[in-house]
Amino acid sequence: MEFRKVQVTGGNSFVVSLPKAWVNDVGLKPKDAVAIVSQPDSSLLIIPRKELREATKSEAVIEGMPGLDKDALLRHFISFYLAGYDIIRIDLARSDAGLRGAIKEGIRRKLVGVEIIEESQTSILTQCLSGYVDLPLKKALERMAIIAAGMITDAASALKDDTAGAAEEVIERDDEVDRFYHFILRQLNIAVRDRSVIQEIGLSSARDCLGYRLVAKSTERVADHAASIAAQAETLKAIPAASVKRVQDMTASSRKAFETSVSALLKLDAKLAEETISKVKEIVRLEEKLSGEILVPRMSGSQVASVKMMLESIRRVAEYGADISETALDLAVSEP
Repeated sequence: MEFRKVQVTGGNSFVVSLPKAWVNDVGLKPKDAVAIVSQPDSSLLIIPRKELREATKSEAVIEGMPGLDKDALLRHFISFYLAGYDIIRIDLARSDAGLRGAIKEGIRRKLVGVEIIEESQTSILTQCLSGYVDLPLKKALERMAIIAAGMITDAASALKDDTAGAAEEVIERDDEVDRFYHFILRQLNIAVRDRSVIQEIGLSSARDCLGYRLVAKSTERVADHAASIAAQAETLKAIPAASVKRVQDMTASSRKAFETSVSALLKLDAKLAEETISKVKEIVRLEEKLSGEILVPRMSGSQVASVKMMLESIRRVAEYGADISETALDLAVSEP
């Protein structure tokens, strides 16, 4: 760290000299211009104008080696997407229309803002759009939470819904939540690498990135548990109607705790966050009580396992809401 004195020229202009080593590294010459961006933490970000003018899109190539199936290739693709690459190309080891189709379908189901711009028998070329302006991070998180909350309600309804495919429809919606989750992680990874992006994605400081990373993961896990509840619905059709009603009431409480926690985060409302955490403790106690009341000797082993798994998932939804509320409390405190 270097300390340089601020000098005054002309009576009104404040001047600080630039480190010679940095000037040489970036290739600045006399009369070259630099962009100066004021940061939320009161620091200044200095960017050579040459870099702004000559900025090119980052590119990555995934080599489809023999033995890599569509799931492995998709995992590699998502890794480059999250890292913030603009252009990603997949080169396949051989011509395989079925494999190309499966990869493209996986990209559409799991990721937001990816366009396939070129394709051949052995390659797929994609471009990842930023989406900062049209879909800021907080708006993406809000939409993600709305989908997850709807999954919770519909999963509980599937307990008494005889409509074919009701539970499967809830499970399929988990892909929509994953799309927003990956999109949010991509934005946060780019912001951590480039501080000038933080305000563009709708955050106020670098500290927010870690908090929203944790919240996005909690929301993604809420959707996973909603899908788990729906998966158990068919097995639990045999339990008494009164017990089903109590399970649905507990599910509604968990959903409310989750929704309230997201609201507390977006508003940075510490009081609302504290209220949510207190309600979650009540839901945890309710799960213990219901577990003893619903489980009866005449149930089969599979039914007992399904009931326990379902009640645990409902409780975990509420606990993830408490985690989000704790993050809201952390972010509501101003930086020293």
